[in-house]
Amino acid sequence: MGINERIPGLHHSNTTHAYSNWHMDEIELRSYLLATAHGMSSWFKDKEIEAEKAVAHLDPESMHGDEAYTHFMDKVGIFWETYWYQLASAVVKDAFTLFEVFLEESADGTLRRYKSGLIKFGTEDSWRMNECDQFFSDYLGFSVLTRQIEDIQWIRNKLAHLRDELRTAEGKASFAERLNRLSVSSDETPEEKELQLSHFEFGRQLAFSKSLVLSPLEAWRILDIIRMHADEIATALSSIEYGPMSTAALEELRAGNPVRSRDARLIRIPEAPTTVTGQ
Repeated sequence: MGINERIPGLHHSNTTHAYSNWHMDEIELRSYLLATAHGMSSWFKDKEIEAEKAVAHLDPESMHGDEAYTHFMDKVGIFWETYWYQLASAVVKDAFTLFEVFLEESADGTLRRYKSGLIKFGTEDSWRMNECDQFFSDYLGFSVLTRQIEDIQWIRNKLAHLRDELRTAEGKASFAERLNRLSVSSDETPEEKELQLSHFEFGRQLAFSKSLVLSPLEAWRILDIIRMHADEIATALSSIEYGPMSTAALEELRAGNPVRSRDARLIRIPEAPTTVTGQ
């Protein structure tokens, strides 16, 4: 099964331009995860066999028992499990960034129908996630910061700033709680076995005792969760961008009346139409 068949996108009647961009990039990110995991798994195995062959002819009496491991690490420089959680971390961080870009492009695309747009969209700056969520709540009537998205954002931020080690018992408990809510840590299903993605074969606690680690399969499942939310958002927005749907807040914005006056820092406020009165 090709990756395009495995990761179907929305039907064209339900998509938006922002969703199409996101979907293509998301498929590439999944391909990166799969190709890297498969290629590196074979490479690691080759180096493991090479290390075993290198010490096969050594005098057993003079060996300490770690010669094969030492040879492997001298040649490779990183152990399997370490590589897997670094790969998973990179994928999750990029996946959430991709989702943020999707939200920003979606908001700007919707606003353009109302003679507006995001002020920062033409710059290298971007709005904060809470500002993004406020916009979607105020003008489109739904929140994009769901519990699942908040959990993934928390994990992404910790991976970015702490890398692989939580510093407190409270942080470790919060990480475990969020993983439990996301339901990404269960054993792989028969369908997922075809992915051939590592999933803590030696146990999470044996991954060099790191407290902030994800497996490649957990990263894949997080991609699935983000995709579900992107699909829901695109379906809601397609009827506004290309259909007859609108909201009272967007119509008021078209008339030059934002929900909040401070919205002018983020959104271009259209000029209110002038009324010409007769003499």
